[in-house]
Amino acid sequence: MLVRATGHNCVICQDPIFGEEVLALCNHFFDISCITDLFQSAMRDERLYPPRCCHQNIPLPQVRPHLTQAFLAEFELKAQEFGTLKRVYCAESTCSRFLGPLHDGDSSKIFTCPSPKCTTTTCGKCRGRYKRPTHSCTPDAETEVVLTLSRASGWSRCPGCAQMIELSMGCFHMTCRCKTEFCYLCRALWKTCKCPQWDESRLLAPAQ
Repeated sequence: MLVRATGHNCVICQDPIFGEEVLALCNHFFDISCITDLFQSAMRDERLYPPRCCHQNIPLPQVRPHLTQAFLAEFELKAQEFGTLKRVYCAESTCSRFLGPLHDGDSSKIFTCPSPKCTTTTCGKCRGRYKRPTHSCTPDAETEVVLTLSRASGWSRCPGCAQMIELSMGCFHMTCRCKTEFCYLCRALWKTCKCPQWDESRLLAPAQ
């Protein structure tokens, strides 16, 4: 069966498109191979999520007919993970599967890893391994090392997702990968504090 050219070139590979294609909101066309690669990259690197072209998100319904059910299931799990600010991952370091949002309430929240090869129980409040019946919510040794290092190094912590951030140059306006904008000095939401907006010594990178 002869597959006819659509008359459009793929915006990524620049090759003529034969057969099925996807039209983005910015009127750029993608062939199925390239749009699939774009969605795969977005699952691997949160900075590329959601998939977009010309700063406009590419709606999943436009691409859904061209993706396998297994791919869609994996993508939707990643969408749930990336859409959660404060995340809990499996406490087993060899697993680290996303489990759900951090629990801020007074009651306990226990996650059991759904991976058949793991089934580790993780505390939804402190993110540590849950041990019945003697569990207490205290940071584990590795977390304490990171927190101690961050305080000594002057790092800041995103108030949205608790991700640790180091400012090497630029102003004190931070935009975390979770999209939270905050002050690097006091961690207040941006433009809600009276901290200086920059330090001149940080505005320019040192000459190499």
